[in-house]
Amino acid sequence: MRRPIPAGETDETAAPVVGAAIAVFRPGPELVTGVEAVGGQVAAVVVVVDEHPVSGATREVVDACRAVGAEVVEHPANRGIGAALNTGSDRLRELRPDLTDVITLDQDSAVPDGYVAALLDAGSTARTARVRVGMVAPDSVGSIVRLPRIPSLRAAPDGVRLGGEPIQSGLLVPVDVLDRLHGFDEALFIDGVDTDFYLRARDLRLQCVVAPGTRLEHRLGQAVTTGDGRELPLLVASTFRYHYQWRNLVTLLRRHAGRHPGWAVLAVVRAVRHLAIVTVAAPGRVARLREAYAGLRAGLRGESGPR
Repeated sequence: MRRPIPAGETDETAAPVVGAAIAVFRPGPELVTGVEAVGGQVAAVVVVVDEHPVSGATREVVDACRAVGAEVVEHPANRGIGAALNTGSDRLRELRPDLTDVITLDQDSAVPDGYVAALLDAGSTARTARVRVGMVAPDSVGSIVRLPRIPSLRAAPDGVRLGGEPIQSGLLVPVDVLDRLHGFDEALFIDGVDTDFYLRARDLRLQCVVAPGTRLEHRLGQAVTTGDGRELPLLVASTFRYHYQWRNLVTLLRRHAGRHPGWAVLAVVRAVRHLAIVTVAAPGRVARLREAYAGLRAGLRGESGPR
């Protein structure tokens, strides 16, 4: 009798079967390029349209995705990124019952050649070193280099890089881990979905492994431009996102601060620092502060889902 395979491990005798789940809302033509790029590296691609009603422009883009081999699923209502990733993962498993891993992508993410293979290799190396792999992340995303882990956590074995909290896009997640964590939290709707998934994985002593030298092109926000046309080294989110950022920060602190105090302190410091900087440097400060304040109050009231 074969031994059961614990969460975070895979059957190394079987070739990995990877599918890509891409969450979509009002995509641009770059989505088709992204589907083509990842499609050559995985067994199946599922595009989940979380836009209702679907606009004519979106219809044209997703039809082009179908033409290059993607499966397209449309939500009957806007359910958020967590729901889109769960829907995509479920559909991938229907298409490929032998699925071993899911790579999650945003609509503007660009996967370079060899990206999926590099993440698989990093995961395999970690498992050989008896690391319980919860997810594999790229070395850098856009302008962000993967941060080292908090020093108090266990050191990585030789040849393995362990990362801190990853960004959702470009993440390779074993199917057994998705099962163990019951997927992504749909109630968060937008922001914090990746943070919650990572912290729940850490609760089960599953690690985030980094694939050295890998880079995912992904837009992390909008650049701030001064009145004279200069572009500042600063990214700002869409104004409405500050509602979800602050609402979900309160939710995540309630859930995870007791078990992850180091993360909680850093999360609050980063949120306050970012809001202070963009308030000083970026236009639209009054509307942004109103959204953040409304989100903070919504979080204290325990609200979830779409506002």
